[in-house]
Amino acid sequence: MRLATTTEDFDRFFPTYAERIAHIYEAGFRCIDLSLYTPSHCGELLLSDNWRENAARIKTLTEALGMSFVQAHSPGGNPLDPGAQGGKLAELTVRSIEVCGALGIPQIVVHAGFGKDLSKEEFFLQNRAFYHSLIPVMEETGVNVLVENGTRANMGDMFYLYTGEDMVEFVRSLDHPQFHICWDTGHGNCEGAQCRQLAAMGSELHGVHINDNRGFQDEHILPYMGTVSMDDVMHGLLDAGYKGVFTFECGNALRPAKFWLGDRQAFDGDNRLAASTLEMQDAIEALMYQIGKHILTAYGCFEE
Repeated sequence: MRLATTTEDFDRFFPTYAERIAHIYEAGFRCIDLSLYTPSHCGELLLSDNWRENAARIKTLTEALGMSFVQAHSPGGNPLDPGAQGGKLAELTVRSIEVCGALGIPQIVVHAGFGKDLSKEEFFLQNRAFYHSLIPVMEETGVNVLVENGTRANMGDMFYLYTGEDMVEFVRSLDHPQFHICWDTGHGNCEGAQCRQLAAMGSELHGVHINDNRGFQDEHILPYMGTVSMDDVMHGLLDAGYKGVFTFECGNALRPAKFWLGDRQAFDGDNRLAASTLEMQDAIEALMYQIGKHILTAYGCFEE
């Protein structure tokens, strides 16, 4: 397996993808997960009228570095929200798939929607309608869409895609060869052991988000900083026959001062230490690469 990480790691430090990619390269990574999750950080690809030209420039840069895009993440939001479904989120999701087509990215993670008081059948029905609305642009671009597992720590009773079996059931109900699964190990950890869940997805598992937490919050920190058993994960991936990339999603290894899971303690005065530095993030990025190399080498499946 090859190692990848997300451009989101450097979103708060740089306004352009070129700068973010350069720092990912310096850490050792040669595969990239393009984050389009936060539109305000993705203006050159999601919001610009010149997005095709910008994509061509970014593609040329990555090829010159000997890097490749292997995965992407679509904008965040709730596609089952009536205000979002026919509006900006739907538009940006289509654009994100078009961006993948322009950059040669084979697959993109698109979150399912959620809602209160939905039965499992209603949840499946409404989300099927959303994903089916993406089929025209998927077929036009050749880009696969991956559905991601969730966790009750985030969604409670508003979501139903928590197990490998549920993921397979839903993706197969979409009945189209371009829909597959991405498994998030942090979400999985909040639900319990993961080996059986991973194995159950088999050939439907096309992508992963590797991250850790302490078992009760969706923290997105580095492996070995939380309670995820990487042996559990690796045996599950091998049992599933996983052929994809080992893609990190650890953007909160250095927690921002303002954070949705809880802000840093407030201080009414000098706050020069509130934010981590770029040098710290570069060190975290290099450590993440070394952790990934160790994990894959230990199981005899590391690829440069």
